Amino acid sequence: MNKKLLLPVGVVVLIIGIAILLLNPDPGAANLEIARNATNAQAAAKAISENNQSYTLWYTIGMFCSGLGIALSVGGFIVGFIKKD
Repeated sequence: MNKKLLLPVGVVVLIIGIAILLLNPDPGAANLEIARNATNAQAAAKAISENNQSYTLWYTIGMFCSGLGIALSVGGFIVGFIKKD
């Protein structure tokens, strides 16, 4: 990767990661609503499990993007700082 692009790409990926984390709704309220409207325990457990898996997937993607963005941003900052000397 071009060393000049590390910082801008890192900032963009960090913003994407933070946006995913902020826009990912907490599954607690949805799980409670699923449990209240369920006709049987098996169906409720399956629906809650699917809801939690979706939340976990998006949370993992958001954390990965945030970590990658921080690493690229810090790397780009360090490379830019070292190049000026």
